[in-house]
Amino acid sequence: MRLAWPLSLLLTVGCTGLEGDPRDDSFGGKDAKTDGGYSSCQLAEVLKLANESTTDGDKLRDLGLSDDAARALILHRVGPDLQPGTGDDDIFDDLDELDAVDFIGNLALGKLVYAVTPRCENDLTSRPFIDDQTFTGPSGGWGRDNAEVEVVLGVQGLTGQKLRELLLTRNNEGRTLYERLRKSRAMEAFTYGFPIDEMPWDGDAQAAREQMPLVALTIEPDRFAPNDDGERELSLGTDLMDDTYYDTHAYSLLGNGIELRGRARWDNATTVRRLLIAAKFGTEIDADGNKVNTKVDIRNDSGSSFVSKLDDDVRRGKTGWFGGGDTPATPIRGVYEQLAQKRLLLDIGNHRGVLLLEAQAHLRSTRSRYHMNEANTQNLRALYANGRTQVQRALDAITKAKAAGTIPATARARVDALETMARGILDRSLLASRITAAGVPVTAASLVEPGASGTVADAAALDRSRVVAETISAVYHDFATALDDADRAITDAEDEDFDEYTDTFRAWRVSLDAQLARKTTWDAFVTAYAAASQNRAASLAAFNAFGAAQGSFTALDDAGWTRLGRYLDKMALSVGERQLETAGLAGRMLWFDTARSFWVPASSRAFSNFMIDTTDMTDMLSNEEWGSIPEAERTFAQPLPAVKVFNTTLVNELQIELGMEAAYVARLKELEAKLAMDPSDAATKAQLEGARFVWTQYTGAMKVLTELKGQNILDRLRRAGAPTGITWAAPADSKGNIALKILSDRD
Repeated sequence: MRLAWPLSLLLTVGCTGLEGDPRDDSFGGKDAKTDGGYSSCQLAEVLKLANESTTDGDKLRDLGLSDDAARALILHRVGPDLQPGTGDDDIFDDLDELDAVDFIGNLALGKLVYAVTPRCENDLTSRPFIDDQTFTGPSGGWGRDNAEVEVVLGVQGLTGQKLRELLLTRNNEGRTLYERLRKSRAMEAFTYGFPIDEMPWDGDAQAAREQMPLVALTIEPDRFAPNDDGERELSLGTDLMDDTYYDTHAYSLLGNGIELRGRARWDNATTVRRLLIAAKFGTEIDADGNKVNTKVDIRNDSGSSFVSKLDDDVRRGKTGWFGGGDTPATPIRGVYEQLAQKRLLLDIGNHRGVLLLEAQAHLRSTRSRYHMNEANTQNLRALYANGRTQVQRALDAITKAKAAGTIPATARARVDALETMARGILDRSLLASRITAAGVPVTAASLVEPGASGTVADAAALDRSRVVAETISAVYHDFATALDDADRAITDAEDEDFDEYTDTFRAWRVSLDAQLARKTTWDAFVTAYAAASQNRAASLAAFNAFGAAQGSFTALDDAGWTRLGRYLDKMALSVGERQLETAGLAGRMLWFDTARSFWVPASSRAFSNFMIDTTDMTDMLSNEEWGSIPEAERTFAQPLPAVKVFNTTLVNELQIELGMEAAYVARLKELEAKLAMDPSDAATKAQLEGARFVWTQYTGAMKVLTELKGQNILDRLRRAGAPTGITWAAPADSKGNIALKILSDRD
């Protein structure tokens, strides 16, 4: 049990008699960086020292701070509850915050600077370094030189300490809040690559699909498999990663838009599987969360063999990963060359062009991820064709109801209008008239529907096919709305309370055939009802017995069994309404695929590892804090000590797999260069606009996916105790840069 901090302060800080600053004295805060008295490295290290968990009363006394200064500094850091490592901890984010603490002035700052001065020395005799002789040979490994394109949104509006405390809160089953909120079932809407009757057809899934009408994505097959109950459900893989971010004493990399990290990726909680060294150049995140940079990395899949040497390898610029002795590491060579061009390297003694890399920040991430791929156009054609199937289903139901005389007089006009609309869709006369009204003259006989051809002759033909696809989608949506307004009248299923019996019937049939659990439409259950009705009395008795076993249940009589059939038909029509809307979207997606191949000829549909969707919880530690943890305790077997973590973030990242962006980025660069040579070239300008349109649909799709998760995450955090004002928004920078900026006190 921890001692209350006031008592421990009395024990560790008191009666030293050391001279100190007056209560309201100031050392100038951030202005201390410009007055020339201390180096930027010294001031950054002072800030780290003030935040380190090992900086307790004894240490501050040993450094020469007064009792009052030491007490005030620690009380500020531990927060109102007086306990370190809790959600109300208030670490020092910048020099202004440290300067505002009572009794911390010029005298205290000088003593703190004196303590950290050894951290800023450039000594080549006892440490690895890089100079102009390091990269004389060829670089080793596979250097992936690509544009990293991703959208990043995350939780904003509360401290990292509070966020971490909430995310690690466990429920009665022992699961942390992070484990519970990292998966979003909203993503299951994007399963265009799966059988139609196994895709989600609830209202929320359809609303999600409507937000992304052109790009057809589908969860990778292994991540949408049946769960223990037999229902398809999104599952996640988990990546456990330790990233060490490197920079110079002066944070030259951070100041020049360069990130360099060494990564250990764990195979499980105790074993490292893969190592990676990566450099990023020019990271930018706009207000919408679009993140772009150039990335170069090398990797080694024998992580356990080389992890102990990773820090030394990064700092000297070479690895032994690839056989044949030390080989220059491609990413670090790129960093060195950029800094050399900017004349930011040092000459120390007989060494020229010296780069001294320091391990500055350690980031531990638990990433839950899966891939989304583009759906095959064959699946899209099936979804589009299913639209006509659902129109015919509705027409058949209308014909049946009229023959039975069950349509109420009050609904007759609606049903008649719906019937007329259905026939106009099936014979294409309504489609032709609406398309003509939209500006593309066409007849029912000459109408070429989406997916009939994957190519177009020119941009004008592409635009005409766009009008066709958009108009047909609008008609299908209109028909779905009209059917929703009439489906109960058509099926004589007006009592919404009776709908519960259809759910019971579904559960009964699943209990008899577990394969039905994955079915999300009612077709199989309508068929099962018809088969069961062949032995009506026995089926009714079995159904009632099943219902009674579930709890509160009123048994059906023979008339009720007949009524149940009508309600199952109604359920089938309701799902058909959403399938009609998706059929309209599928038509637009087929058009977009034509536009993609037209405007970016070298591109192709990405059926494997296209987009990586990750939800990422990251703890940030200074290198000093990381080093203070015994090596045996640095595994993922348990959370890192809270007192050593200076910040925690939670973000969702949608990233296009490196290399998948190449055709689009190359096309844009090609056309931009061509247009720069002749700004009046209308044809090139049109091609560039088309290529940009295609590319922004993919980046926009990533934004949609990240935003869809946000509200659920915020709601869960608020229920757990987060402030109501938290938001789901783009972070100020990449995780690595955020950590480095906090540690270096840079904006």
